[in-house]
Amino acid sequence: MAAGIPKEKSVEYIEMFAEMLSTGATLDDISYRRFLREIEQITSPFSATALGLLYAVAGKFEKSNAAFEEASKEYDDVSIPYNHLVTLRLTWQDHLLKDRSYEYADRYESKRLTSLAFSYAYRFGDRDGLVRYMDRHIRLLSNEEGRELAEKHKEELLLELDDAYRSSGCTQQQFETLALIIGRIAKEFNAELGLVEVSRRGNSCYVADIKNKDPRTIAEMNYALAEAVCDEPLLDDCNLIGRFSPQRELHVGMTYVYQQ
Repeated sequence: MAAGIPKEKSVEYIEMFAEMLSTGATLDDISYRRFLREIEQITSPFSATALGLLYAVAGKFEKSNAAFEEASKEYDDVSIPYNHLVTLRLTWQDHLLKDRSYEYADRYESKRLTSLAFSYAYRFGDRDGLVRYMDRHIRLLSNEEGRELAEKHKEELLLELDDAYRSSGCTQQQFETLALIIGRIAKEFNAELGLVEVSRRGNSCYVADIKNKDPRTIAEMNYALAEAVCDEPLLDDCNLIGRFSPQRELHVGMTYVYQQ
């Protein structure tokens, strides 16, 4: 291994920076520069991931994205694009999540990345993307890993999306706009999004559960969401109703969940 911080130290930094992103902790400039000097001394998949995370903790999102994208081309290591997608989610870069997850799923034959890609396709209302990446994901599964259950789950998700579009009259652009607004409101309240459920019971609702806020705050979030939707002219003729919910068992009885 090249001189510099050992691999174990890079892994330690990955865990530390990821925790800082999760909690919203920040770095002072002196610490940032010290970590940067240490990480830049070595070239490895671990240090590349640590570098991308360090930039994100420092609020340098363009540098973070560039570091992850360059590393994903240099190393054939699925953990790099996976950590990039986690970083995008933790830094509220929702506008990049779907396209980046598709790009990485196209590049890697990975159950983990195809799982993320079809999840974001569902969240942003991309029916074609859901079919494409669920089909790829299913092909990678063995029977023991739940291939038949995944095929059934695909049909369940398609039924939900189809019902949402049919009952609400929304276009895909409107669906995605609502999803982005929901993410923006969650960011304003520093709320952690959990599962999303779309028109599962034929109710034309886009429900996002919130993992870390009390019911009173969630009620305030729903009011802010209603105002934001009213202020968006693109959604004037879309009847898909967005709302936040306290953390509950969305997708109760869900047929398949990919176990990483």
